Amino acid sequence: MEEQWQNASVEVAELPKLESARYQLHPVRFKRFRYLSLLLFIGPLIIVLSIVAIFADVNWPLSVILVLSIVLFLNIAGVQLDFPKRGYALRDQDITYAEGWLFHSVITIPFNRIQHSEVSEGPLERRFKLSTLKIYTAGGSSSDLSIPGLEKEEAQLLRDYISKKAAQHA
Repeated sequence: MEEQWQNASVEVAELPKLESARYQLHPVRFKRFRYLSLLLFIGPLIIVLSIVAIFADVNWPLSVILVLSIVLFLNIAGVQLDFPKRGYALRDQDITYAEGWLFHSVITIPFNRIQHSEVSEGPLERRFKLSTLKIYTAGGSSSDLSIPGLEKEEAQLLRDYISKKAAQHA
């Protein structure tokens, strides 16, 4: 007997809520890593402009220093507010990453769409014993999902788990 194709309606109210998923938050040293990254990026600019303001006979560096200081302060406040909003949820069929306090973003990638994943770390991340998990799907030239600030061992375990789940769907 031939099976009949069906396409039943799904009520939106009956869908599982992504918000109810348990999110794994970043380690606290990821926050310190982000603070130091900001200071290493903006700090030298402030120092150089301060030297120019002291030894040069111009006033414009003071305005730029003030603007850079405000930008630095706002970014530090942003890291503080953003930190508790960042995390990933690993479910049976997918992985989700949420971030952002002002502009909130939630990305979910089903395991059956994943081509490969990798763990990377830069010199500053290595100093903080952190890694970034990058997940790639078909059709893109860059990673479709990057989860920064993971413990190195955790990132490797996630990569292995995701690779195993993706292979089951291949």
